[in-house]
Amino acid sequence: MLVLADAEKGALWYFKQMDSAGLAVAGVLLICSFIGWGAMIGKWSDVQELRRRNHAFERRLRDEPSVVALNFPRGSNLGPYEFLVAEAVSAVQRHKGRLVRQSDVTLCMGHVENAIQRGVSRTMVKYEDKMVLLSSLVSGGPFLGVLGTVWGVMVTFGALTEKASIAQLAPGVCGALVTTTLGLLVAIPATFGYNYLLTQVKIMTTELDNFASSLADRVELELEGEARRNFEAAQERERLLRAAAPAAAANVAPAVAPVAQEPPAALPGWEDAQ
Repeated sequence: MLVLADAEKGALWYFKQMDSAGLAVAGVLLICSFIGWGAMIGKWSDVQELRRRNHAFERRLRDEPSVVALNFPRGSNLGPYEFLVAEAVSAVQRHKGRLVRQSDVTLCMGHVENAIQRGVSRTMVKYEDKMVLLSSLVSGGPFLGVLGTVWGVMVTFGALTEKASIAQLAPGVCGALVTTTLGLLVAIPATFGYNYLLTQVKIMTTELDNFASSLADRVELELEGEARRNFEAAQERERLLRAAAPAAAANVAPAVAPVAQEPPAALPGWEDAQ
């Protein structure tokens, strides 16, 4: 609200003292003000929704027996944490059925970590959405207002005659100062809103990095368990084949005298196969 020097002079009087260029600048600043408030309210709503979805999914993930067994339908609207898990699961699926040794797990985890890092980068772009707009309003609003003021003052002084009085000068200067006031009204709320939202984005970024790190650790542990089970299953199949081989040979040639054989060597364990 403008401070009135005279009860008869309201805000409309000051606008009437402006020329067409000043009115154009004032119109742009009013539009910027509406855009800034809309961006701040929209961004605050987005931040609250994203954090709610992240925390809800993180609580649900604690009860899941296996992360790599999760399924995310194509085209579904995923939150940031869900998107990271979907990227990790997609990377694991490319190695499905080929995890037997520790080297296989290491190769797969390299792809998983790259997928998680790409997911973090894409999510950061979403987190920082609308922040550039607010930053531009914070820095550009006052400059645009000063531009309108300088232009108005320049036009006012250029139209003065040698016998001009303060009464002739004052209305033009008052009209020119309106754009500076509007520029500050745009920048001041945007500054407070930008600083608050930037703090929230930084907190969410830290939470995202921590979740990505814990996700990679959990996926690696699950992959090591799967590879160990696959290795033990392969060992068991090999034992059965070795045990069945002498019986099959005896059935094929029963008249041939058995030849003394050395006992089969012990199969390597999971730790030896690493």
